[in-house]
Amino acid sequence: MNNKQDLIVLEQLPIIKTYLEKLSLEIKEKVDKATSLVCTPDNYKEIKEVRATLTKEFNELETQRKQVKNAIMEKYNAFEEVYKENVANLYQEADRDLKKKIDESIYILVKEKEDKIKQFAEEHIKFNHLETIIEFKDIPLNINLSCSMKSLENDVLAFIKMVSDDMECISSDEYRDEILYEYQHNGFKYTNAIMTVRKKQEEIQKIKQQQEKIEEVKQEEIKVAEVVEEVVELAMPKEVEPIETWQFTIKATKTQAKEIKEFIKSKGVEIL
Repeated sequence: MNNKQDLIVLEQLPIIKTYLEKLSLEIKEKVDKATSLVCTPDNYKEIKEVRATLTKEFNELETQRKQVKNAIMEKYNAFEEVYKENVANLYQEADRDLKKKIDESIYILVKEKEDKIKQFAEEHIKFNHLETIIEFKDIPLNINLSCSMKSLENDVLAFIKMVSDDMECISSDEYRDEILYEYQHNGFKYTNAIMTVRKKQEEIQKIKQQQEKIEEVKQEEIKVAEVVEEVVELAMPKEVEPIETWQFTIKATKTQAKEIKEFIKSKGVEIL
């Protein structure tokens, strides 16, 4: 294609003959005169007529302007349809086709790079005994066509080292199971996991203390109730059994008789 050759040429510019400059002086004179008028209850109808006259003149000029525009645009729209059909659509279709092919090729290249770095990562995860802690998908990598394998490998090693160091700290903590859960489910951020679990444990301790206080109060209430019940029971009048005289004969040795006598006295029984 010859770049020097104009392939789209406007053979004749639209010729629009106007007298707007001359008309502008007349319009300005009318407008100035109209806006200088003072509106009162006596003359407001006259001013309404002046306004209506100006509005009518403006609407007539607007109609002529739109007619000129439509005449010009009719020619342009016809040209644009031919241009789209014979030029723009062809270029755009080719661009879409080429973009699709390029994207497919880039996807293949990126996928190959991803497979390689995945194998690299899984080997080092296994070497560091972290198979149950992290997977390849957990490693925050931005794999694209421009990034190098070396930079991706460095990112993988840095992440694995971070997790390995964190696990040493987590494994020695009394709440290691809870911390590990938070760590794995919230972006492998050790500090956040620690703070979350510590806060939860503080809340649990507060709840336990509250429950213990409630239980203490309950036990005290039970003790008070038992004491009250005992006092009430003691305060209640007892039925007094009448005293009667009883005679009976026993067959026993002298020692046994003495022992029986002492036992009877210990019970508060009077011996006649």
